[in-house]
Amino acid sequence: LFEQKFQEEYRAWQASEVGQGLYASRKTADQSEAEFFKAYKNTYFNEISELGGTAKEMLRKWEAGDEATVALWRKMNEWVYTGFNSTYDRLGVSFDKLYYESETYLLGKDMIEKGLDAGTFYRRDDGSVWVDLTDAKLDHKIVLRSDGTSVYMTQDLGTARLRYEDFGVDKMVYTVADEQNYHFQVLFEILRRLGEPYADGLHHLNYGMVDLPTGRMKSREGTVVDADDLMDEVIAEARQASQERQTTAELTEAEQSAIIQQIGMAALKYYIIRVTPQKRMTFNPAESVDLQGQTGPYIQNAYVRIQSVLRKAGDGEITRAGDYPALAEAEKTIARQLYGFPALIQQAADHYDPALVATYCYDLAKNYHQFYQQHSILNADSEAARDFRLVLSRAVANALRLGMHLLGIGMPARM
Repeated sequence: LFEQKFQEEYRAWQASEVGQGLYASRKTADQSEAEFFKAYKNTYFNEISELGGTAKEMLRKWEAGDEATVALWRKMNEWVYTGFNSTYDRLGVSFDKLYYESETYLLGKDMIEKGLDAGTFYRRDDGSVWVDLTDAKLDHKIVLRSDGTSVYMTQDLGTARLRYEDFGVDKMVYTVADEQNYHFQVLFEILRRLGEPYADGLHHLNYGMVDLPTGRMKSREGTVVDADDLMDEVIAEARQASQERQTTAELTEAEQSAIIQQIGMAALKYYIIRVTPQKRMTFNPAESVDLQGQTGPYIQNAYVRIQSVLRKAGDGEITRAGDYPALAEAEKTIARQLYGFPALIQQAADHYDPALVATYCYDLAKNYHQFYQQHSILNADSEAARDFRLVLSRAVANALRLGMHLLGIGMPARM
């Protein structure tokens, strides 16, 4: 809502005599009006905007410990974090520790003060503190405002130091959209100049924005698609697909609901993760639950198919697998894939690319589906063939379960 109101204010100012006069006097020769005002937005917010001035005054009061401001902040924070926790629970996401900017900005300020003494930062005439990164092909970057209040960079400096103190890590991975590429280039360069021992192990895992068939999700323009609404939509697609197939009709309503939740979450997560993080993508809820496409439910279906085969096979001993004389081509293909699984996981880790794991799971599931259609398992020509195919099936199920687990996706026993 604040962003929407600010945009309204900014558009009105752009059209005003003052705004048009500034554009006419300061624009470069080939700069359009839209380009100029896009570049001028932050300056307007910090120096001219009435809303910007109100926000800065509230921040100043908050840092000064103003009782009413802090009470309002706490109340709003409680709303936000309650909503966050509800959404994370639905997604099956948990954290070892949460870091709050309100708890790290003072450490960031302390780091900046020491950096001023060491000459890493410089103070301008208005009292604001900056760093000159032009020799690193970056820019001059503010780290403290003229009134002494913190900026995002201040907080991020303190958070990085605190994480290192808590865990002593050699590497930190920041998973943030590619719109913040420049911010993290600056943050990492500042930490290197401050001599932080972990500075060379920092990595920004940037990802492209996600579009919907109806348009882009614009986080800074107040048009974000609500995550809970998106989950509800995907789960509704999964429920409709399940009702059409009627494959779980004999289960209780609670059991059916739990399975549909798993399928919906697999559809949502897999459809996004299957794309290399840096690429922009369009998320289509209907396509995400397609059992014939490159989707999470398609992979889950292969796993469920194997569980059905294993249940029918019973608990008898499997002793003749080693006597199987010659593998069919489909069996060789799957065996080669299974053999390469550990190396694939390492490759995905080295390249910070979970899409490699997602693609592997899909390819393995597809090859198993094809194998299943071509070769009998429980009614194989020999006991040795039967036992080998049961062992192979179990190995495929284990690889699919582990691979999808690494992507945060659960595997149902029934679908």
